[in-house]
Amino acid sequence: MTAPAGGKRRIAIIPARGGSKGLTGKNLALVGGKTLVARAVEAAVASGLFAYVLVSTDDPAIAAEGRRAGGATPFLRSAALASDRAAVVDAVRDALARLGTAGEAPFELVALLEPTSPMRTAEIIRQTVAAAETEGADAAFTVSPVPTRFHAMKQFHIGKASLAHYVHPEGGKIVNRQELEPSFVRNGLCYAVRTAALAAGLGILGRAPRAVVVEGPIVNIDDAEDLALARRLIEGAAARG
Repeated sequence: MTAPAGGKRRIAIIPARGGSKGLTGKNLALVGGKTLVARAVEAAVASGLFAYVLVSTDDPAIAAEGRRAGGATPFLRSAALASDRAAVVDAVRDALARLGTAGEAPFELVALLEPTSPMRTAEIIRQTVAAAETEGADAAFTVSPVPTRFHAMKQFHIGKASLAHYVHPEGGKIVNRQELEPSFVRNGLCYAVRTAALAAGLGILGRAPRAVVVEGPIVNIDDAEDLALARRLIEGAAARG
């Protein structure tokens, strides 16, 4: 691994378990001629920020692909941490502990790069890490704007007898879309958190997270339809140069 930029010791972790209920083998699916795992590893390496790029997986085939792309896979994730109910933050903590036991020096920050969000760039990673390392913050994550028609203030719950009521109690007072404050949703491109926050028992969002807004189309791949859309977007962009 190359030395990271800025003198800080950081690690990128790509969580890529083998099982998937929605799309079998999705982490090894090809998009634009590269697997999703390879795309995540290569973006991490290209950012120039990390002393270590780790692929956290329970699957030997994914581990081999991670190494081929330039990542490290010194161990496989346990079955308990690879189930669909396992929390990714637990896999992150486990990876840090195992690396520490193996003699790796401590890391100051972890970036989490989910391979199922393949439209990240090295620059998006740099922006997110910089935001997490800003004074007063202990984490950062990427978000996308929510289209006005899907705004939380315009959403409904449907109860018994199909009776509808606003999710937000103030929703009924909104008349014009200009009254709506912009809202955002996590898009999975990048999370960054200081390891001190994880050691304190906090999650991936820490206690004081900053949001990094990413414009443009984003795909989180859960099923075959999502995969087809990601291929159209990424391969179309490549064709346009």
